[in-house]
Amino acid sequence: MWNKYTCYVAYRDFCDFKSINLENVLELLVTNVRRINMNKIFKSLVGNTFIFAIGNGSALLVSFFMIPIYTSILSTTAFGISDVINTTVSMLLPIVSLNIFTAVFRWSLSESSIKEEVFSNGLFVTMIGAASSIIIGVFIFLFQVKYAWAVAFNISGVVLLNFFQNFFRGTDKIRLYAFSGVVGAVANAILNILLMIVFKFGLTGYLLSLIISNYTTVLFLVIFGNGFHYWDKNLISRKKIFEMLRFSMPMIPNSFTWWMTNDISRIIILIFIGPAGNGLYAIANKLPSMMFTLFSLFQNAWQISSVKTAKEKDVEKIYSITFNVVVALMIYVSTLIISVVKIFMHYYVAPSYYEAWKFIPILLMTAMLSNISGFLGTTYLVAKETKGLFTTTIWGTVVNIVMSCVLIPVIGVQGAAISGALGFLVVSSIRLKQTAKWVKIQVNWLGHMFLILGYFFVSLNEYIYLRPIFLNICIILAMTLFLIRYLRRIRE
Repeated sequence: MWNKYTCYVAYRDFCDFKSINLENVLELLVTNVRRINMNKIFKSLVGNTFIFAIGNGSALLVSFFMIPIYTSILSTTAFGISDVINTTVSMLLPIVSLNIFTAVFRWSLSESSIKEEVFSNGLFVTMIGAASSIIIGVFIFLFQVKYAWAVAFNISGVVLLNFFQNFFRGTDKIRLYAFSGVVGAVANAILNILLMIVFKFGLTGYLLSLIISNYTTVLFLVIFGNGFHYWDKNLISRKKIFEMLRFSMPMIPNSFTWWMTNDISRIIILIFIGPAGNGLYAIANKLPSMMFTLFSLFQNAWQISSVKTAKEKDVEKIYSITFNVVVALMIYVSTLIISVVKIFMHYYVAPSYYEAWKFIPILLMTAMLSNISGFLGTTYLVAKETKGLFTTTIWGTVVNIVMSCVLIPVIGVQGAAISGALGFLVVSSIRLKQTAKWVKIQVNWLGHMFLILGYFFVSLNEYIYLRPIFLNICIILAMTLFLIRYLRRIRE
């Protein structure tokens, strides 16, 4: 920590002082050490984000390039059904898993934890949930519920995958965690080609691809992560399980209400408009979902960094810089997407899906607000105050459900997009205020408002067909110059 560079910088600043005394020397030394520590934290955050991007980004690319295949093979109704199945899996996941993987991740990060104990107790709970899912799903399928098997086996695979990924992420096996994303993406792509194009299984092939790729990734993690090395049945104890569940179970209602805030609109669309409307909404949500996936790459790294920096004196500065940069980049990238969305959708999807572009501007705003809520939610995990996650999310859920029921019957699918944005706006606002008692984030309100105005005018330009190219270029150029200047100021 006390290296030549630290001493040199301190000595240089020291010579600029008019009054030379011991207090000045000590103050300068401490300041420069803190500066170096902060730089190390940000370098670690960027490095981990890059590693996660290599792994999980592959899944993003596969999803992106497979959309034209999906839309050419699956009708809007079939794609709507697949979206409802995936939504159901997301809804049931926290209940089946008891969210134990969040506790596994948090305990794995702790240096005082026994990794074998965390792994064994976490896997024990996970296996019960995975097995129960398959048994119940097969039983329901016997009563002619057509896709119950798909939901059951998909949940089982996702539960196991979440457990192993979070354990290895928490034990600092970040490269293994990241590469598992590559394995899953490649497996899914190959299976999609075989089952949907070669064997022409349609929707069934799509669902089987998801399920098999999940289990393939789990097998990869077990083998190359030497998972059996951590298993010790003698370490399984009721006391440890209850300790971990006391952390994870309060997050079940939060996860459920988070699903309702994010996905309940799909069910309401299904009721009032039908599967075709849900299919359009699902396609429109693909670009915002990619925004969420990109953010999750950062979020995975941020969760590790936030735990490690919780006791740093500069924790509020670290949080503030990170928050403002992430928000600014999200708004800027979303504006770039909107400026080309109509041209992009013309070539990207089948003609029957083209009108989905109209929902993308508001859905991107929903994704941004969802990501902001997720960023602030990390603070609750670090403080081990997970109950606050539920109390904040419930307000967003109420707003989303009420507004969806009011707007969807009147303005259709666009009402679902607006409702989601309002719901996450409420969650973000409450969390920003609540988390201030642990970490007070200094939000760059003026800068963000400037960028949001740019986003608004580019979106409006696309809707009302003004001079799209010229006006969009001017707005984006102004936003680019502002963002460059802002990032330079932070770096200095």
